[in-house]
Amino acid sequence: MLLRKHLCTISAFALAVSACEQEKPIDAPAPTRGTTSALDTEDQEIADLAAKPDSWVLEQVGGKRIVLDGQTLDLRMQYLFHEAREAAAKEAEEAKAQPQDPEPDPFDEPQSALETRDDANQRWIRRTKPGPDLASTTDETVTARDGKPIPIRIYRPKAPGPLPVLVYYHGGGWLFGNLEAVDRAMRRLADEAKVMIISTDYRLAPENPYPASWNDAEDAYYWALDNVARLSGDAARICVGGDSAGGNMSVVVTARALKAGKPKPACQLLYYAAVDNRRVSVMRTHYASARLFWNGFGLDEPFTNYVHQRVFPGMDLTQPEISPILADNFAIMPPTLVAAAGFDPLRDSDRAYADALKQAGIHTVYLEYSALPHGFLQQTAVTAEADRAAGETAREFGKLVAGLKPKKR
Repeated sequence: MLLRKHLCTISAFALAVSACEQEKPIDAPAPTRGTTSALDTEDQEIADLAAKPDSWVLEQVGGKRIVLDGQTLDLRMQYLFHEAREAAAKEAEEAKAQPQDPEPDPFDEPQSALETRDDANQRWIRRTKPGPDLASTTDETVTARDGKPIPIRIYRPKAPGPLPVLVYYHGGGWLFGNLEAVDRAMRRLADEAKVMIISTDYRLAPENPYPASWNDAEDAYYWALDNVARLSGDAARICVGGDSAGGNMSVVVTARALKAGKPKPACQLLYYAAVDNRRVSVMRTHYASARLFWNGFGLDEPFTNYVHQRVFPGMDLTQPEISPILADNFAIMPPTLVAAAGFDPLRDSDRAYADALKQAGIHTVYLEYSALPHGFLQQTAVTAEADRAAGETAREFGKLVAGLKPKKR
């Protein structure tokens, strides 16, 4: 299957459920892409879906809720997945009737890659509730080990200092995402957790496969160590965190810092982290969630296989930086908050990672949101449950950070 068709089933990373326009009510006018009015129309469609009564949404999905593994899927997420399946079925029928030449991989051409990423990033923005005003936001640049610039954005909440610092790495399968795509989520996290956030715009695959993203993540963390005093941050409370792919890199940065003899992060924030990146067939032998949720719930198998091919070409997926749950280094990890989603194929690997941390004596907070799929931070404008999860995890992380010993001045 072609990547563009893969994107029609993946809300977690590319949010291309919107790219397939499945959230659009049947009677809604089709927007013209690239225009302000089109963006306004799509924003309104999201707001309309969020405001629709449950009875209307339930009727659209056939009158029956999805219940799996003792969990009931959030109704609006069910609607989006239902519409995605309908769109994919229609596309498959049309392809049978009118066979066409294979569509080229959009990441093979720079302009196509730019447009694909921009489409995904804009939809992340529209699906996320606007964040609050902060004391300040500033853009700076980290110089990577190869001399290339790494853009960062620093969020300072309205709170007394010295502030704890969170170096954050966005998700997106190492293919998507940028500072703007997660700006709304970062504003909220900074405000509710009362932490200074350094959001990191690391390089992406397939142009920059492993280990490029990880190297940029590590360099951004060391930059935070070197600049914390200038930023009026607390040097004793510099943490790392991220969602999905960014959660993976957070764990790797911690391990690398220790190996390099640098101060390790004071804590970790891991949203539905990709801590096990073995092949889907292998994951299914180890985790029930991989068997139940790897198709039809946002993070689908074809996309995962594509990530493996383009991010880790020809590599051993069991090596500890790709699948850090296999590194057996739990005892060196700092206090960690793990937030998982019930309808996520990665749910059980996140559970296993949190359990391993606890067994190693590491202070661990584990939060699981049974009604939500992978990528719920970018669904807060769609469903109240994702909004609740984003707020609760931010506040709980704030409590975790507040419990760390501040640096004496």
